[in-house]
Amino acid sequence: MVRSSLRALNPNRHPPIHNRASLLPLSLQTLQPWLLIQTEGSRFSLYKKSRGNFHPEIPEMDGATCLASLQGWLLLSKQGGSIFFLCPMSSAKITLPQFPHPEFSDHVAAISSSPTSPDCMVSVINRSDSLNMDLHLLRRGEENWTKHIIRFHIDNFKSITCATFYKGDFYYLDTGNAALMFSVKKKSGTRCQIVDGEGEPERYLPFFTTHDYFVRNVKKEQLFGSDKNVFITICGTLAERDGWNEFIRSEDIRSSEKSEEEEREEKEDCIKKRGVWIFPRFFQIPHDQRW
Repeated sequence: MVRSSLRALNPNRHPPIHNRASLLPLSLQTLQPWLLIQTEGSRFSLYKKSRGNFHPEIPEMDGATCLASLQGWLLLSKQGGSIFFLCPMSSAKITLPQFPHPEFSDHVAAISSSPTSPDCMVSVINRSDSLNMDLHLLRRGEENWTKHIIRFHIDNFKSITCATFYKGDFYYLDTGNAALMFSVKKKSGTRCQIVDGEGEPERYLPFFTTHDYFVRNVKKEQLFGSDKNVFITICGTLAERDGWNEFIRSEDIRSSEKSEEEEREEKEDCIKKRGVWIFPRFFQIPHDQRW
């Protein structure tokens, strides 16, 4: 792995970080995430390379979009502004206050810790226009989302493929080398550039990121079978590798290899599905569990 560092546009705003801390419990250290893919309605396929496919029925996920995955919990949204945590393995559910946006499009979320933790925070970010991004923050126990507007032009910050939390800061990384850090304490964002190589960094990125995790850990023929025109959008998750935090980035996958031109022509006609990397956990919570 290559250790990445951040270069802020204003280098005096943040001190360097030279250490990293584990965000995951010991019980997850030796596990690899499974891939959960919606097949039809409330039917899903739970896949692991060494185990093959299982086909659970998850009614709570019918019509839902996954915004984030952490420690076996999924943060899900439905059109109309409904947003909630779900443990698919046990059907444990925690409903959050209504989200300000009735429609979800390019929204991406990050979770600070387990939703049962008293200090859990949720951030949901999306682009409002070509110049600005809206970041909505919610702490456990709060009834209303707090909105923050962050200026980051679309030409300099593309689609977000990594969203996570570390020691008071939310991190959002795009498909290139741009990053956004949001300080919960200061209620402000800092635009950064990710750099690899020699030299003294201004701030280390406190986790590793992994690209193309699907290609290295999924047998396409085992997952897709004879389906040749399937397009899957996969939500990433946070894992642990040898004591370090590693974020498995979100990615888009096709069942068959095609050129960029062929993909553009056939994307509208393909079968579109959603998936998420998840660590299977079985959580049980009181029926009257509240956020």
